[in-house]
Amino acid sequence: MSMVPNGGHSSAKLDIEGVRLQSASEALRAESESRRESYKKLSEQDLSRNGCDAVTDKARSEMPRENGTGAKDGEEERMLNGAGVDAGGTEPTEKDKLAQKEVEVKFIPSQNGDVHVQMELEREQAFTGMTKEELMKYANDPFWVRLRWLLFVLFWALWGAMLLGSFYIIYDAPKCVAPVPRSWWQVGPLVELDTERYADQVPAVLQYGAKGVIYKLPADETYLVETAAVAGKLKQVVSTFGTKDVKVVVDITPNFVTKDDALFVDALKDPASPAHGAFVWREQGLAPPNWLSIAEEGSAWKNASNSQYVLSQFGPDRYDLQFGSAIARDKLKQTLRALFVLGVNGVRLANAKHLIINVDGGNETPMNLEQADKSLTHTDYGFWTHKETTYRDGLGELFHELTTLVHEQSAGEAFLSVTEDILRPEVFAVNGTILPIDAPLYGNIEFDLHHGSETDVARKLRHDIENAYTTISAYSALGGTDKPWLQLRYDRASLEHIPASEYTVFHFLLPGVPVFPLDVLTKGNVSHESVATLEKFRTTPSFQHGLFNVYNDANATTIAYTRLKSGNPGYFVALNLVQGDQHTTANFSGIAGIGSELTVVMTSQNYAVPNVGVKTKVPVSAVPLSPLSALVATYVPSM
Repeated sequence: MSMVPNGGHSSAKLDIEGVRLQSASEALRAESESRRESYKKLSEQDLSRNGCDAVTDKARSEMPRENGTGAKDGEEERMLNGAGVDAGGTEPTEKDKLAQKEVEVKFIPSQNGDVHVQMELEREQAFTGMTKEELMKYANDPFWVRLRWLLFVLFWALWGAMLLGSFYIIYDAPKCVAPVPRSWWQVGPLVELDTERYADQVPAVLQYGAKGVIYKLPADETYLVETAAVAGKLKQVVSTFGTKDVKVVVDITPNFVTKDDALFVDALKDPASPAHGAFVWREQGLAPPNWLSIAEEGSAWKNASNSQYVLSQFGPDRYDLQFGSAIARDKLKQTLRALFVLGVNGVRLANAKHLIINVDGGNETPMNLEQADKSLTHTDYGFWTHKETTYRDGLGELFHELTTLVHEQSAGEAFLSVTEDILRPEVFAVNGTILPIDAPLYGNIEFDLHHGSETDVARKLRHDIENAYTTISAYSALGGTDKPWLQLRYDRASLEHIPASEYTVFHFLLPGVPVFPLDVLTKGNVSHESVATLEKFRTTPSFQHGLFNVYNDANATTIAYTRLKSGNPGYFVALNLVQGDQHTTANFSGIAGIGSELTVVMTSQNYAVPNVGVKTKVPVSAVPLSPLSALVATYVPSM
């Protein structure tokens, strides 16, 4: 804003406007807002009060003032305040009150002769606090000294309490147990070798990515592993596959010894010797129980040269050991030690249910009518219950000893298992909670798939799969850190109704380790690439540590299962058991948390749905399947 002097003698007026009523601070933003100036003519009363005539005042008003000088006392304030209270004595308005703030007015001349007016509200004096000298007066005051020490101690006490509290929380917090890494044999698969030509099978074993091979030792050689001939043969097998980083598992038959075994020879010589107690005897002249032979027709009792009957269930010149005897258990343990010295990484025992025998048992009873095969008679082995020679108490304790020995001999790398379905896992359990068989065979999965042409097979298969895993999951493996890992066995006889590719796709991703002869894959034309893909899936967290659930579709003609671990993609495996020529769509939308869409990652050889292949997305409510085909898909779990 500028003030320009006039050419004539005229009265001077200064009226300050633009002061806003809202606040004093906003009123003082004078320079940034448009202000309007006007001159107000002085009254005669004002002229008389100043004691000068109009001409003198006019001349005086034309003179520029600096910092408010050149005006009589009170005139400058009256000019700035808009003449203050009017003659009538009325109270000043809000505008007048805001204008009465102490304002510093500066007149700044410019080069062109104009005068700029700058107004500032007198700033309040800043608070500077006490000086150092003033504060030092209180430095040694007892009250402040004690207060400082109190605050100092309190600070460090609270700090220490928080530190100790954090340690306690870390110590006492529930621990998240890390998943137990899967052993080599749990990753699988395990391939059963042809004993006579295993060397020719090495290339195929490697192509199919087997983690281990199973070599079946002839039954009569079980207790000859320390002889040069048998030991040399086993060393050759271990060397052949060991150089290829493939482990060797050996099947043995521990139930009996041959007539030439040193233990049996000693038992015949001296009925009072400890060796005699390793076998099952009956006095000559007394009729033995009605136990039947497993390997041949007729009685299981044979006349021995010591004029006694001796139990021989497994064929001529083979005499049963009863492992309730310490000397029989020690003989088997010595054989296991010898096998691990030779480089073996796992052992499977044949005829496990026969290892404990009631040495004083009587006659067997027939099967009940519901369980009996009506075509059998009393001369058939299957006609009797065999309660005296199978599934006897003590099997759990025996396997606990043997499995503990195997783990100790191999630093936990090897496993002990069986070659037949254990049927009654509760008999093999210790304290009802631990199943001391690392990889049991259990359930009707293989049986159901073998009879895949029956009606309602999908529903029955689902029931049997759920039953198998529910039963086995009720037990802990030896050591208590995991569950027993099922063997998923199948052979060429299992493929009567379901082709090899479809069987393999469905079987490989069930919780467990696939076990099969090599010719199942080679003669079934299962490609190396498909097995390699399945093995890659088996290494994922969802397979190794994920949840497992099995389902039927809405029509119960198709079976599927899911594998899912939190934070990872889920796997969906479906098998269509319907035969015919028409494609079907299976509705699995009832599966909780599966989402609405699947991404196909693998199909079996029989899968031939047009425009559906790897990376194709299909709706979960309409999964397309060819007759007798299988697929593997991934999915993102829904919240």
